[in-house]
Amino acid sequence: MELIKSNDASVTFAKPTTTTSLVWRNFNCIYVDNRKQNFVSCDTCKDILHHKSIDGTSSMMKHFRSCEKNSINNNNECLTINEYFSSRKTRSVPTRTKKKVLNATVELVATDNRAFELVGGNGFINLAQTIFDVGQQMSKSQNINVSDLLPHPTTVSVSFCGISLHFLNEELQLYVFILGCYPYDRDNQSSNQIRQFVDGKLLEFDLSLENNKFVVTDNENKMKSCFKDPCIRIGCSIHYLNKQLEHCFTSVTLEKIPVNCDLVQEMFDYIRKIVSHVRRTHKQSKLPRKLQSYSDTRFNGAFLTMNVFLTLFDDLAGVLDRTFLDDYMLIDKDLLENVCSFLAPFEEVINELSCDKKPTIYKVLPLRQCLINQCTIRQDDHDGIRQIKTFLSHRFQEVWVMQDIHYITTILHPFLKNFDFNPSLQDKAINLVKNEITKRQSSTSTTSCTMTATTTTTTVTTADLNTQPKPSTSLLLQCFDLPKNDLKTSSKPYQEFDEYMKLNVQINETDDFSLFWLTHKSKFPTLFSIVQDYYAVPAANTTIERLFSSAKNTVTDKRTSLGTEKINKLLFLQKNLTQLKQFDKKIDNVASTTDTKRKVTHHDKNSTEISSHNQEQFRTSTTVKKLKIDEDDDIFICDDDQDDKENDDF
Repeated sequence: MELIKSNDASVTFAKPTTTTSLVWRNFNCIYVDNRKQNFVSCDTCKDILHHKSIDGTSSMMKHFRSCEKNSINNNNECLTINEYFSSRKTRSVPTRTKKKVLNATVELVATDNRAFELVGGNGFINLAQTIFDVGQQMSKSQNINVSDLLPHPTTVSVSFCGISLHFLNEELQLYVFILGCYPYDRDNQSSNQIRQFVDGKLLEFDLSLENNKFVVTDNENKMKSCFKDPCIRIGCSIHYLNKQLEHCFTSVTLEKIPVNCDLVQEMFDYIRKIVSHVRRTHKQSKLPRKLQSYSDTRFNGAFLTMNVFLTLFDDLAGVLDRTFLDDYMLIDKDLLENVCSFLAPFEEVINELSCDKKPTIYKVLPLRQCLINQCTIRQDDHDGIRQIKTFLSHRFQEVWVMQDIHYITTILHPFLKNFDFNPSLQDKAINLVKNEITKRQSSTSTTSCTMTATTTTTTVTTADLNTQPKPSTSLLLQCFDLPKNDLKTSSKPYQEFDEYMKLNVQINETDDFSLFWLTHKSKFPTLFSIVQDYYAVPAANTTIERLFSSAKNTVTDKRTSLGTEKINKLLFLQKNLTQLKQFDKKIDNVASTTDTKRKVTHHDKNSTEISSHNQEQFRTSTTVKKLKIDEDDDIFICDDDQDDKENDDF
């Protein structure tokens, strides 16, 4: 009462959200510090009444009828005896009900590893009372589960936005730099808000998105709308692949069309039930290895779950009870083996496209075609495998659409340019490359001169890429000079590309494609610039996915009080520490080089009384230092030029 009289800010009044009695129209519930109290306030006379949900609304109805402003209108109405006097019968809780609650409480503290004092806290009592009140108000016919009422444990959460920078230098070395894992502080996650947030973070590094910049994101509609322009958005290939695998095993319908993978979905449901049961009942210790739960956020998660289950298939029969043993007997082991064998190449493709140490964009088109070929139906295929192949083949061709960059990077790979995996796609790739050459033709000569003047000389030891390789029969043969390539620049618009297509390139799978382009950089300058710009684009945004995983590992149960900015700084150092050390060494080398030059200059001017022997020694020492300075300068000229390149991808 004192808090109400003093108009304390902690006291609030609110109508109940769900009510069954009309009397609540004239009363408000009282909250102190957002906690509901066992009191209500009359809207008419502002009186405070004691009220519990177990008492009903009879006392409130009596007060409403006897209220001063309503007494005139209600003089002729008679009140029942129950409205004047409450029943003397005490409402006792049945022993069976109390024991049921007691057992549930014991299970709570044991399962969640909580103290028994938890149930005595005001917060828990308020929560239990609220759930009890809601349960009374809910009709039994509504069939509502308590899990529908409880909030998600991450209701109070912080969204993060990860940004990484990818680029290739003049030596075709891939650099990946994590700009940050920023807490998203916008009002909502609309496409406009996300774009403004990303642009703001890029401006901190003096970067901006332009028409010649590539952005790799997942394939949600808001991300597609967010990065429509002025940039080129590339969809994450692994998300395309993983989403179709997820639908294959978990979705009944997709875009109002049946998925028709009933056999494998039924088997997968049995597997998930058994895995969940074994992990929940702590029977893992009886198995040689740990079963893997399914997660839709893990790439190819269904394959991982089923593959581990297949490995332990024979051992599971001895740890399951009768209920789950029946589900176990319904699983067709032959079908499970066929499904795991069929999904193994998909796992290999995901691993290939997830690499962030080397370029991967050129792999998307051929690997996608390999997966489509993998979905070709054979006569001896199981019915379940036929269902999977039909669904995935259709979805890959309909949803996983290739963009121009995939065709261009594929044909500019010396070992894929003939498109032996699908010759019908070569003509489109040729036309796209010619269009790109036309765009760059005006700046080709300038770019060629700049590259020749500012880069260091690189010695490439590789086999002859223009002719059939001869098997080496002796060590001496391996030391012979390689045939020199014709380094004359092409004069016709497409002569450079035509000569590249005519080369008979023989390269092993383990060879690096960059050796080919470094060797032919002067002969094909325009194509080299396209390779340098396009090959920096990653096939997937797994770099950011790994960044989010690192964030989860950083914020552990023992470090839950870390601020969002500290998390960003920790991840920045963790992901970029190696490169930052390299930059620091280069800065130290530049500083030491500058000091050496200054010392040499001052020493030459002031040393007039040095003996000839000392002068000779001084010249020798200076010459050696100058050689080192020249080497360092060459490296730094190359690195400084990279800052001006426009092949950065986020």
